[in-house]
Amino acid sequence: MLINPKIAGLATVLCSLAAPSFASTALSERIEFSGFGRLIGGYLDEKSVEYDGYSDNLSLSQQSLFALQTDVTVTEKLSLSAQLLAHSSEKRESGIEWLYLSYEPTQNWRFKLGKLRTPFFRYSDVIDVGFAYPWILPPQQVYTAYLFSNYEGSSATYISSFDDVTFELEAYYGRFDGDLNQDDRKVAVEVDALFGTILSINSGNFTTRLSVFNSSDFSVNIPELTQFSNVLESAGFIQNAESLRFDSSVTVYQAGFNYDNLDYFFAAEGMKIVSDLLAVPQVDSYYFTAGYNFHPLQAHVTYAVSNSSYNASDNLIPKGVNPQLDQLSFGYDQIISGLPALSLNSLSLGLRWDFTRGMAAKAEITFLDGKPGDNSFFNNVSDPYFNGKATLYQVGLEWVF
Repeated sequence: MLINPKIAGLATVLCSLAAPSFASTALSERIEFSGFGRLIGGYLDEKSVEYDGYSDNLSLSQQSLFALQTDVTVTEKLSLSAQLLAHSSEKRESGIEWLYLSYEPTQNWRFKLGKLRTPFFRYSDVIDVGFAYPWILPPQQVYTAYLFSNYEGSSATYISSFDDVTFELEAYYGRFDGDLNQDDRKVAVEVDALFGTILSINSGNFTTRLSVFNSSDFSVNIPELTQFSNVLESAGFIQNAESLRFDSSVTVYQAGFNYDNLDYFFAAEGMKIVSDLLAVPQVDSYYFTAGYNFHPLQAHVTYAVSNSSYNASDNLIPKGVNPQLDQLSFGYDQIISGLPALSLNSLSLGLRWDFTRGMAAKAEITFLDGKPGDNSFFNNVSDPYFNGKATLYQVGLEWVF
């Protein structure tokens, strides 16, 4: 069993910091504390690959976390929110997850400024709060690690209603400077200008959401590719050199709906990424999920699909002319062929048990079906004949307080 001690240590620190703070809540009604946590164990039945960090060794170190949130009411219209998160996975940094000011001048308007969640999808704001959704592992074809979860900037939201229909329109603008995980490695990404809009409509038990994200100033730093690109340019192969330079735009489209009448629910969500960057693939993905509630239990099933491609230029470097050109040509082919393909179908079956207030136990099995020869979200593939099929088993304990 693999257990990362980082989660235990950071959780202890957070609890020790929280203890005197909780005592102070009796002294001030302006300060509220809340938190959440999850302890997740997983096992992959395939020894030659990893999936989302899981292998054929039982691991508690991929999605387990603990978080403490503070909300401070400065005035009736102005508040401050901060969230401190301790995560067990080595792919994510622990620390301040968000920190922002919120201003609500009227019931219809809400403004935020600071470090915010990037609202790509329906569950983006609560993606770490496993208690808030049915799965243990949200469909990775949509909730992919290729997209960054935070940004520094501002947002404005307008809320209105007509009869029993509520409309919510949000616009946001900001920047991102950090690392993203790509094919089991960290890639430095800088987005100087990102902006997006979200339209949500709620009527009774039905909710729909449409959003678009865009960045016209998106750059990725992969030193070895930059150096190779410079060599290609010096040799006169400008088109192939430019294809390896990551300074372009990325657009993400999202659409989804949800119906929930407390007895049963069904939902769907889709995403399309349009990009000129080799570091960010063009992706079409979606999932369908349905579930039935028989309190305190919930059963659910989810089918998810993803297909990807890259805007790679044709190799214009001739072979067979001289050894130097052969080396450049084969090097370019190797880079293009090594780009991770994200084509994957999956079927998940899950059971949730809300055994007490604010706590739930979950069990989930996910059948993964990727294309043979593609990465298909798998990492560290040691068997060249791996057929792209594996099964992930997970159990978890989720709580909020």
